[in-house]
Amino acid sequence: MSGVEDMISIAEADLGIGEPNHIQKWYRDRNGDAFAGNFPWCDASITFWAWHSGNEKAVTFGGDFALTTAHAHAFKKHGQWHVDVAGIQRGDIVFFDWGGTDLKSAIDHVGLVTGVSGSEVYTIEGNYSDKCDRHVRMSNWIAGYGRPTYVHSNEPRTGFVTFPGTSFFVAGHKSPIIAAMHARLIAEDCNRYETQTNKDVWGTGDVKSYAAWQQKLGFHGADADGIPGKDSWDKLKVPRT
Repeated sequence: MSGVEDMISIAEADLGIGEPNHIQKWYRDRNGDAFAGNFPWCDASITFWAWHSGNEKAVTFGGDFALTTAHAHAFKKHGQWHVDVAGIQRGDIVFFDWGGTDLKSAIDHVGLVTGVSGSEVYTIEGNYSDKCDRHVRMSNWIAGYGRPTYVHSNEPRTGFVTFPGTSFFVAGHKSPIIAAMHARLIAEDCNRYETQTNKDVWGTGDVKSYAAWQQKLGFHGADADGIPGKDSWDKLKVPRT
């Protein structure tokens, strides 16, 4: 198991956890009593997800990081550091400075990119407001990002996109996952689209078409509102792109 989607899938499994948590314990068991108690765990989360998805060489260069500035410097050392958000994409490790600078020495926080739409960057982050959650970040907070060299394993994989969460499906959000979903809905005879342009952008046609899919599965009322849920998403079997 390795690659972008495996990294994100492992992170999604931790959505909603608070403090204390298994990530802190895992990191403490590996790195000693210096990490006793309720230590900051945003970069420990990135490390945990990397090691548990087979991406430790790509994301943490085979080591562990709890200090965001050290992790950013590691990407810089390996020639994989990029300033601001130009070119940022799903699977990148994004570093934040709440003071609004691009200085690696001023980095405060880190997250995993799940998608991008214009100047909005969608993330999963540990240790923000003491829990793991999805966020939408703007470029003014982003100091830069690291681009891991993800390598897919040769082991059998399902080939389907794991459910990205309901917050992924907001008007105007652009992603190849939405385009892949679009194609699957048409294949399932749930085409309620008025146009075939902008297939990768979530809009009213997606809502109507997905509602038709939910109804096909036997959902009714509020359960067929056109917003994907995990059960209906898993049954749609959206292929990885």
